[in-house]
Amino acid sequence: MSEGFGKSEWMEKAEPFGYFRISTEKQSVEDKKQDDPRKKVTIKRQIKEVQDLLKRQGLPPLKPSNIYAEIASGSKGDRTQWRKLREAALLHDGRAFIVVKDPSRWARNVDAAVNAWTPLKERDIPVYAIGTGIQTGTYADKRPSENFFFLLNSGFAAQTSEIQSEKAIAGVKRQREEGAFAAKGRSVYPFALKDPYDAYFENKHLSSISKSRHAQAMQNATMPNGVKKSAATRLIDDMVKIEVALTNAEVDQYRAFRKRLAERIKRIGYDSWAASGNKEGKLDYRSNALYRMSGNYLTNPKKFPMPSEEFLDEVEKDFAQFLSDKDKKRRGKRRL
Repeated sequence: MSEGFGKSEWMEKAEPFGYFRISTEKQSVEDKKQDDPRKKVTIKRQIKEVQDLLKRQGLPPLKPSNIYAEIASGSKGDRTQWRKLREAALLHDGRAFIVVKDPSRWARNVDAAVNAWTPLKERDIPVYAIGTGIQTGTYADKRPSENFFFLLNSGFAAQTSEIQSEKAIAGVKRQREEGAFAAKGRSVYPFALKDPYDAYFENKHLSSISKSRHAQAMQNATMPNGVKKSAATRLIDDMVKIEVALTNAEVDQYRAFRKRLAERIKRIGYDSWAASGNKEGKLDYRSNALYRMSGNYLTNPKKFPMPSEEFLDEVEKDFAQFLSDKDKKRRGKRRL
């Protein structure tokens, strides 16, 4: 009998097996420098998101030996790690389930998706897309509605991959045409003890007492290299406006973008906003270019589109062409 959408209660005592994938063309600049799929930044981010969701839902964490990752197209049915994952799950002694971030990570081809999960269903092993909260179910637990949505997501990904590619190209063109932010936009605090926006939401209840209490709590949570009370007060005012202008999903998207940008800046090791707290303290103009080309969205996410990861890859790689005239003059002919 079906339990409804989401996880099954028995999963709390079962063994999870995780599958993580990115397509070759979706790799970032940093990803391409790393041969081991598990060490690629995008894959590591997927793994962390899934591990966090497992913990939040009261499910067991993935053991390192149960993590399977690869660089491959989701439309292919002969992926090496995909096959190894299924074999390991089928050989496991006891209840098990496969966890992916979303259905498109499992497959971007309906036929391949169904063929792959058929032997799993026969062994009562569902595929759980934890980011969307839907699973394939098993022959004992049919879940027809979830099955439909799982297939719909996989099929939609396959049908729209070409459209997405065209949109990505159009997006880069649009972002170029719209130009960059006149200044640096706003900091994403990559070296803060805690992300100030996480601190904002975690302490939001204090605003009902006073904005000053809220701002002080944010300073306490984020320093060093975070927001001081005065900056936290401005951030609170900004976020109130943003929350009014955006839907909850758009706010989550905005926060996720900031985190991804912070990861990029942190890898570079230089935050052009920071007076201190830089990894090496060296001026690195890649940071300046990334902030400049993200500034419009960071400042006004209602009006301006979110820069794509493909576009930011280009900015990071060919940063010199995205610098302000002032930075170009300061940089001269230096390499970085």
